[in-house]
Amino acid sequence: MSSKRWAVEAVRDDILSAIAEVRTVARSESDKQRSHAADWLHDLFIGVSDRRGLRSSAAKALSLYGGTGSFSDVGTTESAHAVDRLAKGLRRGRSWFLRNS
Repeated sequence: MSSKRWAVEAVRDDILSAIAEVRTVARSESDKQRSHAADWLHDLFIGVSDRRGLRSSAAKALSLYGGTGSFSDVGTTESAHAVDRLAKGLRRGRSWFLRNS
C-alpha cells in the first residue's frame, strides 16, 4: 500500500458513489439481494464523518465479501465493475493512511 493520505470525506464520497453504482446495476439486473445490500451499505456510510467511523463502517461492509454466493460473486461485466470499484473504496476506507480533512 502506498503512503498516500486520503481525506475521510473524499473516501466516504467515493464509497457512496460506488454504492450508488452497485445499486443502479443491481436494479437494472433485477438483483434484489444486491440492491438491498447497497441500501444497507448506503445507510452504513451516509453519516460517517471521521476516520474511526469510516474505518469501522468499511470493516463491516467488507464482511459482505467472500467466495461463491457472496456479494463479490457477480455474473456480468457491469456488476463486476461496480463491485470491484466498491471493494477498492472499502479497502481505502480501512487504510491507516486516512486524514480527517
